[in-house]
Amino acid sequence: MVVISEQEIIFIEKSMIENLLSQFKRSIGITRKDLRMYIKKFPIILQAVLFPIILFFAFTTRRSIPPVFIVSGLGALILFMASTAIAPLTLPWETLFKNLEKIITTPISIKTILIGDIIASILFSTIISFIPLILGLLLFSLWISVDLVGLLIVILGILLASFAFSCFSALLSVPPTTHPSSTMILTITIKFPIIMISPLFMAIEPNSIALLSPLTYFLDILNYGITGVSIFGVYGILIDFGILSILGIICLLLSFRLHELTLQKRF
Repeated sequence: MVVISEQEIIFIEKSMIENLLSQFKRSIGITRKDLRMYIKKFPIILQAVLFPIILFFAFTTRRSIPPVFIVSGLGALILFMASTAIAPLTLPWETLFKNLEKIITTPISIKTILIGDIIASILFSTIISFIPLILGLLLFSLWISVDLVGLLIVILGILLASFAFSCFSALLSVPPTTHPSSTMILTITIKFPIIMISPLFMAIEPNSIALLSPLTYFLDILNYGITGVSIFGVYGILIDFGILSILGIICLLLSFRLHELTLQKRF
């Protein structure tokens, strides 16, 4: 029987903590690289800015829509499109330019790379989604009805939705392709049906196909933060946060596993 001393246990725990901190620092390095290199590329701008603007006018032209649904709908649409724009395209680009081979030969794991991509998506989508929300609240004077609790719920909802959708977008880059255009087609094919069944710029129906869309629960968070009312009742806000949290964690774990299985196929 092998007996491990207390000092050895402390040394092992210290080594594990140092390794986690080291990998996290490398994730931040990946995040900086993504934000510096990719957010100015046309496919990112197209999905994060141009598509939401086009869809906004397509959904709202010649329709009488309450201001609260305009603000929450545009904010949710931009956050969803922005948070799913970076992560699906970084690995195909890195593979295409042979950068992934150089990165993976360093002491860095695929999980570390994915976490860096996800953090970049969270930062990018969080910042860009605050712009229409702030402008909408000021333009329609909705900020008057928003109290401190409502504002806190909106901020937490944006951060959680950014995390959930960014982890979901990491799954979209699992196919080991060297063509970013192929991944972009796949992401659009998956994202647009989600957008179409979501109750954007309208009231949420509690018994509809919209409940299958994660966007619905983020919309409810925004509506609750602005009006103080959830379509799902007294505990609706807990349901919204719970579903988005579960979605984010499941997608994160799945992306870790699937990327580990397909990594060798990229070389």
